[in-house]
Amino acid sequence: MSLGDNIRNKRQELKLSQEYVADMLGVSRQAVSKWETGQSEPTASNLIALADIFQTSLSELVDSQKNSSAQDTDIKQDSKKQSDFILHTNLSLIAISMQAGALYSCTQISYSIVGAEKIPDYRFSLFKIAFLFFCSVWMSRNLFYEEDPDQRKKNSRIELLYCIVQAIIALCTYHFNLGIIGLVLLSGVLFFYVLYINPKYMNRPFGKKQY
Repeated sequence: MSLGDNIRNKRQELKLSQEYVADMLGVSRQAVSKWETGQSEPTASNLIALADIFQTSLSELVDSQKNSSAQDTDIKQDSKKQSDFILHTNLSLIAISMQAGALYSCTQISYSIVGAEKIPDYRFSLFKIAFLFFCSVWMSRNLFYEEDPDQRKKNSRIELLYCIVQAIIALCTYHFNLGIIGLVLLSGVLFFYVLYINPKYMNRPFGKKQY
């Protein structure tokens, strides 16, 4: 932003006409117009008078380019911080969803056909357990996106309680062979955790801007 732009903006903010400013300074309206369009610049004495008329400091009036650059930097930093926040919360959402899916998968016994018999396929079961472990670690790692230490501790306790509840449901699903009922229970707890607990208590408004 040039000096002329800053003079014009200050004048318009105060709803002053070019004629009024010119009369206050003892110059012509054309002179004020030339200052605002950058065709000429006011003298040092006129700059001091302009700062007084606009109720601002001389440094703010003259260093408009510096102030504008600082404001642009702040805006860019805020925008990046907002984008990072949305990215991190949605990465957390993906990890939570995958962990719930892996947990349900572990409740289903896999079989392989050997001859005419069906026997448990332990290799595939180990793969499912390994995938569940990976998703759980990912979930835990996402807790560190929270910069506030107190909020991070709170989130850790809440997420631990959530995992315990889901583990209990998964064990019951496996032991009692609940099948689709177990899936519904796991999904219900997942949706409650994502849609209510996270935004209200964990500072994670998934997919939304932070206000």
